[in-house]
Amino acid sequence: MSMSLIVGAIGFSMLVIISGICSRKSKDTIHDTMETYVPEVEEPRAELKELPIETIEGIGPKYGAMLRDEGIETVSELLITDPIRVAEICGVGESQAQRWVAMSRFCWLDSVSEEDAEAIVYGGGILDIDELAEADAEELLEEIESAVGRDIVRIPEGYTFNLDKVKSWIKEAKSLE
Repeated sequence: MSMSLIVGAIGFSMLVIISGICSRKSKDTIHDTMETYVPEVEEPRAELKELPIETIEGIGPKYGAMLRDEGIETVSELLITDPIRVAEICGVGESQAQRWVAMSRFCWLDSVSEEDAEAIVYGGGILDIDELAEADAEELLEEIESAVGRDIVRIPEGYTFNLDKVKSWIKEAKSLE
């Protein structure tokens, strides 16, 4: 077996593993299993240029391959991509593509993990940093907890949201204004 074939096989295997850990089904599907707790999820300081595109909720192997074919391979590359282009590449609605791009932007914040970004977008309905900066922490936490309870936002077992965490997101967003 050639070295490039071995490296490609290893890369694909890692992609499948990462996709299984980080990607969850959309809110429109029935969930058969609870997401597994992954300790590194709580580390919000991940290097975005190293996070694969499949880290973003809803981008699994299928959409990941489509985006990779167009040169969008990491979360850092997604955050600078026009949602309209993402929608065209993946054949999804513009609103779905906007949510993916928004999550990639929130992952850029030091206080926000990829799980938090999903909660902000799908639970809070917030799509940009300015909206987050203006959010009321208690209301946002209630919306997120409600979304988790309705299985709109899926989190790993043992992962929690609290008022201090939400306040830290808002504080950091305000510091960028």
